[in-house]
Amino acid sequence: MSTYELVDDAAALLACCHKLSECQWLALDTEFERVNTYYPRLCLVQLASDTNTYIIDPLKIENIQPLFDLLERPTITKVLHSAHQDMEIIFNLTGNIPAPLFDTQLAAPLFGYNKGIGYGNLVKEALHVELEKGHARTDWTRRPLSDAQLHYAADDVIYLARVYQLFMQRIDSIDSDKLQDLFSVLYKEDTYQPDPDRMWKKIFAVRRLKGTSLHIAKQLAAWRELTARKENKPRKWVLADQALVDIAKRSPNTTEEFASIDKISDKMARKYGAAWLQILEAYR
Repeated sequence: MSTYELVDDAAALLACCHKLSECQWLALDTEFERVNTYYPRLCLVQLASDTNTYIIDPLKIENIQPLFDLLERPTITKVLHSAHQDMEIIFNLTGNIPAPLFDTQLAAPLFGYNKGIGYGNLVKEALHVELEKGHARTDWTRRPLSDAQLHYAADDVIYLARVYQLFMQRIDSIDSDKLQDLFSVLYKEDTYQPDPDRMWKKIFAVRRLKGTSLHIAKQLAAWRELTARKENKPRKWVLADQALVDIAKRSPNTTEEFASIDKISDKMARKYGAAWLQILEAYR
């Protein structure tokens, strides 16, 4: 059974951050919720050194700035597996990317493992440990969390730390320049806040459009991205992919016409119709 310390008040957070401040590296993972928001809601932060494991509960601690200060120390390598989502959360909350980073998923192929390997499979192949999967879909916003849920969260960094230590034993056998090149994407701000003008590329059906319809779809996708951020709603709650494509194809002339499109309610048409018409008017 994994051993960890639960940190759920300001004093305990300060003590935890002080104890870890001189570490050369820390395994890091987060648990979050992103069902009805654009921005993920940070629910837990797990940290592990070679001797200590902490589970930090940001839903119970009003100010977690000491944690961010710890993570921004340039003397500490932050070790993650598939770092994108964890770093996105931290970047959105702080505006900073806490370098230096080591992503075991990106590094794994250089050590002989499959490209894009999942965390559970990497732990199984590298450490011969089968991790429990029962809490992968836990609602991490609910309190109290059970012992089983907390142990599951702790294991995510306990074994990540061991994988990292194993990699470090073999670090001289790989191309360090290639490793850093793989990590370079993690330090780019647009990795975590993509360019609105490029969001149309994520909608498969838009790629089939041509001419004016394509230009309209590009503008609608950019508008949707900025609106989703402003209102902190999932993109498809603001405007569904197919509805976006249908607007681009039909080019409605009135707010009422928008409401006749599948997945656009009367309420949505009234709320956003003027903005959509403004986009369309530029192409009439």
